[in-house]
Amino acid sequence: MSPLPTSVNTLCLYGKFLSRSFKSVASIQNYISGVKTLHLLLGVEFPTEDWFSIKLLFRGLSRQNHHMPRRALPITPQILFQMYEFLDMSNPSDVTIWCCFLFAFFLMVRKSNLVPTSAKNFDPHKQLCRKNVIVFSDYLLVRMEWSKTIQFGNRKLELPLVKIKESPLCPYNAYNRMCTLIPADGDKPAFLIPQSKGYKTLCYSFFQKRLRDILEMCGLNSSKFSSHSFRRGGATWAFHSKVPSELIQFHGDWRSDAYKVYLEFDLQDKLSISRAMADEILN
Repeated sequence: MSPLPTSVNTLCLYGKFLSRSFKSVASIQNYISGVKTLHLLLGVEFPTEDWFSIKLLFRGLSRQNHHMPRRALPITPQILFQMYEFLDMSNPSDVTIWCCFLFAFFLMVRKSNLVPTSAKNFDPHKQLCRKNVIVFSDYLLVRMEWSKTIQFGNRKLELPLVKIKESPLCPYNAYNRMCTLIPADGDKPAFLIPQSKGYKTLCYSFFQKRLRDILEMCGLNSSKFSSHSFRRGGATWAFHSKVPSELIQFHGDWRSDAYKVYLEFDLQDKLSISRAMADEILN
């Protein structure tokens, strides 16, 4: 018996089997989508005549396996101020990690644009180089030619970072201080840390370790945060700052309005809605 093409009944049984291991129905959908891709690659007809049964399967599994995605908590400006207290701004390594933290927050950028997984995996077309950050009198202009949504070089993303006068959270001052302590050519990685002989590329493992260590020093549970916390925190802070939603979407390089799931609403936000409705009734 040939395993391909499969049948809708087999796909339903496969989905039910996967539900024993996966809590998220989205994961099961991805696996079944992989089966469809295999059919297409091999030129085999995929059964679509009764796809409604597959949709009913997904719906049933969603009811059976309740699952709330675990999202990293947002890093807020208040948390950034706390983190700053545990860094030594005369230490080049701390200056670099702080600059990287601020870029991650204010640019709402994905970690893949900031740091590579390892030094040998550094790609100047994907991660920031020194030449990608242009210094003007009162702001930085950060240029990115690649991202998760810019796979084929069809556009460029240019984002400014303005001065925040007399604030430790100023990305402009942090970047200039880093470049003073650790000068490098334009084609070198933007973020470098010192080692016994010269400097090495700041990689994700070091970034993540320092992030967790500093959060623990702040008395926070580091397991509830990740590098994505900067992206989520930046989007939430922009929302609280009354930035129009379309600008948040552009700045964070979201293809759709999916960024809305990252926004964190506190009690005051929720109270403002209730009060506005109550005020309208009184008027």
